[in-house]
Amino acid sequence: MEAKDAYICYNRADAAWVEKLAEQIESESIDGTDSGRRLSAFFDSWDIDAGQSLIDQMNAGMDSARHVIPVLSPEFFAADWPRFEWKHLVAEDPNNIRGKLIPVLLRDLSLDGATRINYPAPFRDLKHLDFRKAADFRRSFTELVRRVRNLPPERGQRLAPMTNLAPTLPVANSVEASWQPDLVNDLLLSNLLPVLKLPNQIASATTEARSKKEVWEKAAGAPPFILKEGRLFTFARLSDEDCPLRAAINPATIRSESRHDWFIHQDRFRWLIEMLNTSLTSHLRSVWIRQDGKGRFFFLPGEGETDRVCSVPGGRARVVTAKKSNPQTGSSFWVHLTARMRFQRIGERLFLSVEPAFLFTTDGMSSVAGKSAGKLSLLWGGRQQNVDILRNLLFWSGVLARGKDQIQITTGGDPLLLGRVPGSARLSVGIAGDEVRVGSLLAQADSDLDQAAADLDLAEDDDDESEEGTE
Repeated sequence: MEAKDAYICYNRADAAWVEKLAEQIESESIDGTDSGRRLSAFFDSWDIDAGQSLIDQMNAGMDSARHVIPVLSPEFFAADWPRFEWKHLVAEDPNNIRGKLIPVLLRDLSLDGATRINYPAPFRDLKHLDFRKAADFRRSFTELVRRVRNLPPERGQRLAPMTNLAPTLPVANSVEASWQPDLVNDLLLSNLLPVLKLPNQIASATTEARSKKEVWEKAAGAPPFILKEGRLFTFARLSDEDCPLRAAINPATIRSESRHDWFIHQDRFRWLIEMLNTSLTSHLRSVWIRQDGKGRFFFLPGEGETDRVCSVPGGRARVVTAKKSNPQTGSSFWVHLTARMRFQRIGERLFLSVEPAFLFTTDGMSSVAGKSAGKLSLLWGGRQQNVDILRNLLFWSGVLARGKDQIQITTGGDPLLLGRVPGSARLSVGIAGDEVRVGSLLAQADSDLDQAAADLDLAEDDDDESEEGTE
């Protein structure tokens, strides 16, 4: 059975009202746009055909639906069929931890006015949406659709503060309390760049290709895509005759989905993250930045295997890839500025996580392996201070932005937009005098690669001594 957004559970006494509710639900889109997929509702008069098993169809409908909407009334709780339906769901999730149940209150009194509603235990604890007054239908229905879309509640508007009194901390009365933080304003910067805008639509079509290489062979210059379950998915507009990916798909099978649908389904959300990471990789490849097998992005050497220099607006030019030599062994190696970057979800928002680091290669492409790699992680990683990491984070942000105010990543369709400034939090306590002028970080002297190269020499020497001692 096709999965529905909502399964409506009700009593026949309320059938006329429920049908209008189902019609209105199916008139809404998943993301509130005209082009978005229409919401779907399981309504037994529409979805159980003559000759089909009532129990089988109801069980299948409840199991596959993202939400179950019981329409509460005295008749609802007095009837056997609705009781069968809601008990089926409550038995699986007694406390509605998954949030699948969305109770709707239609009436307190029975239609004949003889019976008042009596809530069984599962419904006494659950907040319901109030549809008792016809005048409140629009407001309550808006809340219902928000829940069906899996969106968080809206909060009130921010008002002007009415007091400037700041909370105070107890004053230290002894030396033993000197560990308490200073009462100074502090700013904490994260390594997360906020996603400001995502493409609205995701297009897909069947394809005979089973690897990305096969797609690239047929579609040169193809925009980012992923392959899943025999279909090619992309933010690009496959319906556009000029889209290069059309050479690798069956155009007759093209369909479009709202990316909001991918947010609310766990499997699809993982695919969404994969598509975003694929778009990031494509964005960086265009400026000669590659990704190794461990997910680290690093600058390739300059033309003719020379040191590579890169700069961002507001900062001095930096050496991002340098060739070094070990005078003791006569061997040469490369040091690269690198970062592990990946998209991740925090609450209801998406961020790009950026973890700056350094990469050591033997030839500008192949990573240093063995004992040296492990020792370098300890030697160099331990020497990086917060200010060094922040400076490199801001540098990578500038590289991604390519001189623009925002980071704009092409996808073949609507662009992916990110903020250049990392997510931050303000505190009323901190360490007095421990300040960093963020704007000056990019202008600091850049000797990182030289120091990292010295660490590699040390690691290689230690390896030699260790090998001699074991012979």
